[in-house]
Amino acid sequence: MTEQQTRTGECWSANDEDFTCFELAELLNDNDELKPGDVVFRGEAVTPDPSSYIDADDVIGLIGERAYDDAGDHADGWPDVSKEAEAELDQLLKEWMRKHCSHPPFYRVKNSIPYVLSAADFEA
Repeated sequence: MTEQQTRTGECWSANDEDFTCFELAELLNDNDELKPGDVVFRGEAVTPDPSSYIDADDVIGLIGERAYDDAGDHADGWPDVSKEAEAELDQLLKEWMRKHCSHPPFYRVKNSIPYVLSAADFEA
């Protein structure tokens, strides 16, 4: 299963953890201690598809856990649904998430790479 994502652009970090700037100039303005020769990090901000946070396996597993809480070992192996039924539920959940949950107001960072600051970066 592939995750659909909307790219939101380049992002920058002084510590490879907090990617809060979308331009190098913004990162430099926010971090007065940076100087030429220091290493910062450039990454790719990606907004996740809201439907990537749930699938049929999650729901079926939860149903089984609740049944076990209610009936103990007598509920082992329940619910036993076919692959087709699981796929149907998975599709329904993804459609519901995409319809009712707007794109998250956060992003993941991918492809973080180190970037060595030069004197020219501070002139801009």
